[in-house]
Amino acid sequence: MSISPDKQTRIDAALLAFACGDALGMATEFMTREQIEGAFPGGVTRLLEQKDSQNHGDLTPGSVTDDTEQVAYLLERYRAKGEVTVEDTVDALLAWIRETGAVEKHYIGPSSLKALTAIEKGADPTTAGTGTTCGGIMRTPAAVCFDPDQTMDQLRENVRAALLPTHNTSEALEAAGCYGAALLTAINSGTVAEVIEAALENGPLTEALAPWRGCAASSAARIRAAAGWGRLPDEELFHRLYDLWGTGLPSADVCGAVFALFLAAEGSAYRAISLGASLGGDTDTIAALAGALTAAQAGHADIPDHIAGPVRAVNGPILRRLGL
Repeated sequence: MSISPDKQTRIDAALLAFACGDALGMATEFMTREQIEGAFPGGVTRLLEQKDSQNHGDLTPGSVTDDTEQVAYLLERYRAKGEVTVEDTVDALLAWIRETGAVEKHYIGPSSLKALTAIEKGADPTTAGTGTTCGGIMRTPAAVCFDPDQTMDQLRENVRAALLPTHNTSEALEAAGCYGAALLTAINSGTVAEVIEAALENGPLTEALAPWRGCAASSAARIRAAAGWGRLPDEELFHRLYDLWGTGLPSADVCGAVFALFLAAEGSAYRAISLGASLGGDTDTIAALAGALTAAQAGHADIPDHIAGPVRAVNGPILRRLGL
């Protein structure tokens, strides 16, 4: 598959920002806003030491988590096959679990673990996935970056194939559809307005592929709301995202926060990942996705060496799977 130099540059920038956002947000994952503000009053702008992390004190500073690992395993498989299938999604995720010790490290989310365990025991992968959490949207970059020339119709089917074994629900599919369309548009040199428009159009269309529609907050509605906020002070932005919407595991929480930070970052992937890591809640996933979208749209990842250098050094094998 031949990819133009500009698109490849944007893909590489997005994947580097994704990994760096994951690593920067890893140390503060599921810390509260109050805890982060107390410990890091200027925000998270550097890789934190093990002693600084409430939940990941056992990980080396600069380590990525399941977000980057899953995308790496899936992207490598999709690129090798030239397509996204449910079968390859399952095989890649099971290989990731076996080879990285994901269960032992408590990396794998409850929805994915439940579905993949059932599939290993013989369950039908087309019906096993009932997850509504952000485990779906976080692996969406793999369904996008393997082929930046795919159409939006193809993308929606590819997103569905990447999510179906574990997250075949309206909530997860809408969020992933919003993000996938936005990232594809960004890689294809779309403007910020075009990125938002693609998300709002394709999220509901991807949601419609679900077997039923659940009762949940709308990712598209949150993106539309965030797009109307204009420039806000960081404190007010964090208040709206963390206090009013929430930044936990639900798909709409993560999706809404990602797009709000993408807009606030104004083309700086470093600002996007720093905001994500400082926000509280599911900081690694939010920082990774916001950083990737910002870098893809800007065409570069302005990640300083004091972050990018250690991330490359600590996670060499995983980054090689990403093609970095």
